[in-house]
Amino acid sequence: MNRIWAALILIGVAVCAWQGRLSDLSEELLNSASDGLYFVLSLAGVMGLWAGLMNVARRTGLMEKLARLATPVMRFLFPKEADGETRSLILMSFLANLFGAGNSSTVFALKAMEALDRENGRRPEASDAMCMFLAVNMTMLQLAPVTILKLRQDAGSADPGAILLPSYGAALLSMAVAILVCRLAEHRNK
Repeated sequence: MNRIWAALILIGVAVCAWQGRLSDLSEELLNSASDGLYFVLSLAGVMGLWAGLMNVARRTGLMEKLARLATPVMRFLFPKEADGETRSLILMSFLANLFGAGNSSTVFALKAMEALDRENGRRPEASDAMCMFLAVNMTMLQLAPVTILKLRQDAGSADPGAILLPSYGAALLSMAVAILVCRLAEHRNK
């Protein structure tokens, strides 16, 4: 992958040099760098807030209460998963996605996948639970897709929230298909 990116950059520089536009290239590189920094900083506050809220929820026991409420769903998705800490990590990842903080979900998702891998005996092939977690986590419905709403607002959208209903439908459909495909694969492998 590094070679592909390096080749693309070199081709871009060569084309700009051939067209006599190296000054345009350096100006665009600087503008892109400042735009990227602004973007990262604008999302850092949202991510920090969400990570803090999740920490508070975990320390106050709210996550355990939510885990108990979500037990029927978790049993359906992960029937063989018994470890409470792993279920909590999975639930935290799902909740972060659900509330639109997908970037913050990554930390919980990585920890959950490590716990699932440990329970799988660190085998080279993924367990059914690992596949289901990945499929659901990647297709999770977001009640408030903060990143997209922020990007649309920054881009000057007249109605940044206009995408909410279509995104709910697409997410629910893709999540249902992902769960169905995982279940079919589980039954096929038995």
